[in-house]
Amino acid sequence: MLTAEEIYELLCITNEKNIEYRVHFVKRLETRARISDIIPNDIAEFKKILLNRCPVYVDYQENNELKDENEYRVFCNITEKYDLVVVLSLVSCSPIKIKFITLYQQNVNRRLSK
Repeated sequence: MLTAEEIYELLCITNEKNIEYRVHFVKRLETRARISDIIPNDIAEFKKILLNRCPVYVDYQENNELKDENEYRVFCNITEKYDLVVVLSLVSCSPIKIKFITLYQQNVNRRLSK
């Protein structure tokens, strides 16, 4: 399991050609940006947030279907009240590949109660 700092480092050094934005992710980004001030408006704004804020918490998710992938929920604090939670998958290969699966906002209190 990786730490928040290790995830942040991977996000910063991974080449754009090794990053995949799943269709579900793009749809959720577009839909949720319309109803929330927390969710970025587009991929460019999303990348700025990820590259300028080290995650505050990372939660490993078991994924029994895909043995060569490790899924994480990455929490980036956006406001005093809300985190931006990004679900991503790290594909074990060289170089590493990152797949963005979905994103949503979550009340900070849910993270703090873990």
